[in-house]
Amino acid sequence: MRRNVLKSLKKQDSTHAGLWLDKYIVTTDPGDKEAKRNLVAEVSGQRVPKVPKGYGDFLKRYRAGLRALGAEERQGKTQSRLVVGLGGESVLETHLTLHRTYGVPYIPGSALKGLSSRFAATRLQGEAWARDLDPKRFSCGEGQKALFGTTEEAGLLIFFDALPIEYKIHPDVMTPHHSAYYGGEGVPPADWDTPIPVPFLSVTGKFVFALGLAPGVEPAQGRPWLEVAWQILEMALREEGVGAKTTSGYGRIQLDKPSHSPATPPAPPAEATSPVDELLRQFDSLKEKDLPSQAPQLVVKLYGLEVPAAEKARAAQKIWKRLEAERQLKGKAEKRWYQQLQEMLGQGS
Repeated sequence: MRRNVLKSLKKQDSTHAGLWLDKYIVTTDPGDKEAKRNLVAEVSGQRVPKVPKGYGDFLKRYRAGLRALGAEERQGKTQSRLVVGLGGESVLETHLTLHRTYGVPYIPGSALKGLSSRFAATRLQGEAWARDLDPKRFSCGEGQKALFGTTEEAGLLIFFDALPIEYKIHPDVMTPHHSAYYGGEGVPPADWDTPIPVPFLSVTGKFVFALGLAPGVEPAQGRPWLEVAWQILEMALREEGVGAKTTSGYGRIQLDKPSHSPATPPAPPAEATSPVDELLRQFDSLKEKDLPSQAPQLVVKLYGLEVPAAEKARAAQKIWKRLEAERQLKGKAEKRWYQQLQEMLGQGS
């Protein structure tokens, strides 16, 4: 009965894209690939202002609310296809994050915050931006703590959802060639494997991005951090992209220039970058399996740096503590790097 009712439905310009994508698929055969392709084709092409009804008024209220909170806005235009939420639950093998009420594609603030935090940790220099999410040795620099917070303490800023001003949903396709191999079936990839087209949806358009100070944060304290966060987010969206398939070029967005120009160029309120800080950042990023081969090289490099002895001792102490905790010093007393490490700690002959 339900299938017959669904077959009689016709998609309109005002149809909620999210409901159509999540709930509507006419087939009795789970392996029917045409039904999935047809669903992707039906949802694609949705755009503002035709759909959905009421969204324009909602967007105006949303932006007015941002201004009331003192948040700053910048608009961003996609430079390539964008797909957020590809691995989410769906009647398809793929998914697209759509607003629950209005069915428009959007970028969750949590995705923008995570992108900015990872970009800062991997691309910015200085111990202030470093982070290690391994539960065994969790660490977070002062810049990371201030902007993004930790599990114990909230950050200074709020990353709001990016909502579309204009958009278009496109049909897209990926063709994995070695499904059995990637599925963990123990079958090695081969040239004669058959590619399996997987339809999915992607988006282009213009979005409203917004950042604001968290409740209780004084403007004088938070303003420099807000400027830094915009710089990080702008670089991350332009250079790495947000969402899925970024290694294939998806998710790149160019932010418009800010409407105001700060009196002085903002700089990250972080510790000054030094060769010792950079070396410690490299050391902190080492995985446990890489310590035996790479830690001695970093010790030798630290020993050869032309920096004050106190700086070397500070770094050597941190290296020693971790190597000792992970039992990497036992039986190494005759090694040259071990002796250099002791010397920097003031324990050598």
